[in-house]
Amino acid sequence: MSLFRYRDAAFSLALLNLRLRYNNTLIGAAWSLVNPLFFMLIFTFVFSVLLPNDTPDFPVFVLSALLAWNYFQAAISNAAISVTNGRGLVLKIAFPRAVLPLAAILTELVTFSLALSVVIGVLYLSGRGLGAGLLALPLLVLLLTLLAIGVGLALAALNVRLRDTQEFLSVFLFGWFFLTPILYRLESIPAERELFGISARAFVQVINPLSPLITAFRQAIYEQRFPDLALLGSAALAACVLFIGGVLIFGRASRTFAETL
Repeated sequence: MSLFRYRDAAFSLALLNLRLRYNNTLIGAAWSLVNPLFFMLIFTFVFSVLLPNDTPDFPVFVLSALLAWNYFQAAISNAAISVTNGRGLVLKIAFPRAVLPLAAILTELVTFSLALSVVIGVLYLSGRGLGAGLLALPLLVLLLTLLAIGVGLALAALNVRLRDTQEFLSVFLFGWFFLTPILYRLESIPAERELFGISARAFVQVINPLSPLITAFRQAIYEQRFPDLALLGSAALAACVLFIGGVLIFGRASRTFAETL
C-alpha cells in the first residue's frame, strides 16, 4: 500500500531516466528501435545470406521475438543496479526501496512500447497486419513486465549484498539469449535429442521462463494469431511465480539496505 502512494515518484524517476538517456541526441526516442533493427539486420544477413534457411519473412520472425527479449534484458539489467546506483536516495530519504527498480523497469517499458507501436504500424502499412494477435499483445506485455519485475527485484536485492551480481548478469544474459527461442523455434530442436535424460526441447522450456512468452509474442506478431492457451497458461504461471518470489525476496532484503550500502 505504501508503494502505491509513491507511484508518482516511480513515474517521475522513469521520466527522468528517459530525459537523461535521450538528452542531446539527434533522434531521441527513435534510438529504442536502433538496437533491435541493427541486430535483426545482422541475424538476417547471417542466417539468410551466409547460412540460408527456409523461414519465410525471416526479419519479422526475428524481430517479433527480439523486441520482447531486448525489453526484458534491459529491464532486469537496469533494475539490478538501481538500488546501488540510488545509494544517495536510500541513505537520505525514507521511501519504499522498490520504487528504484520499478522506475528502471518502467523506463524500459516506455521504450519497448514505442518500439512495438512502430513495428505494428509498419506491419500494418505493409499490408501484413497482425490479425487476432493484436488482441493478445496487452496481455503478453503485462506478463513480460510481471516477469521482469520479479527477476529485477530479486537481482536488485542480491546486487546490494554481492556486487558481482551485475557482472555475472552481463555474462549470463549472453547464454540466456541462445537458450531462448529467438533465432529458432522450439519445434526446430530435434525431438529425439536429450539433455540429462529428458527431451532437449522440454529442458529449454522448463529452465527458461521466457520460452513460452517469447513463443507467444512470435505467434501474435509473426504468425498473426492469438497465442495457444496452453502457452499463455505456462507464461502466466512462470510470470506470477517469479513476480511473487521477487517481491518477497526484495521485501525481506530491503530492511537492511541502508546498513549494507
